[in-house]
Amino acid sequence: MIDIRPIQFSELETLRKIAIDTYWDTFADSTTLENNQKFVDEAYTLKQFAKELEEPNTQYYMAWEGDQAAGYMRLRLSNEVEQELGSNTIELQRLYVHTHFQGKKIGVKLIELALDYALEHKFEWIWLGVWEFNYRAQAFYKKFGFERFGEHVFQVGDDPQIDWLLRKKLIH
Repeated sequence: MIDIRPIQFSELETLRKIAIDTYWDTFADSTTLENNQKFVDEAYTLKQFAKELEEPNTQYYMAWEGDQAAGYMRLRLSNEVEQELGSNTIELQRLYVHTHFQGKKIGVKLIELALDYALEHKFEWIWLGVWEFNYRAQAFYKKFGFERFGEHVFQVGDDPQIDWLLRKKLIH
């Protein structure tokens, strides 16, 4: 049985481990080993995760199967797309499921939680960035009604990569 709950500070090491594992599983071939390692060393420190967990208007959730972390996601407020979507938006910044747990609909449960959260808090839009070559993730988000509306650069070490920006209208 899958249990999804907010991440506690006592779980930061677990969050860091699953974040690093899922990053390497997803992006190991996206650039050089050095660029990927530089990104992980800078973005996935305990200090950085603690800072993100304390950030106002940020929600981190972890999916558990028993005592094993199976996946996680982060929702946050960001003004990055305000020009395109207005100010009533929430970003789904991360949603990852560990490869050992894929095929169990954990990603579906996480995105449904994200959409429910966004609707409950009356956001007009939910948006995210997805690597231009992550076709599996793009197809997943498309099933939930996300559409492309732009792109931005996502820096991985010394490698500027392109993320497609996807959005879903929540309030009509």
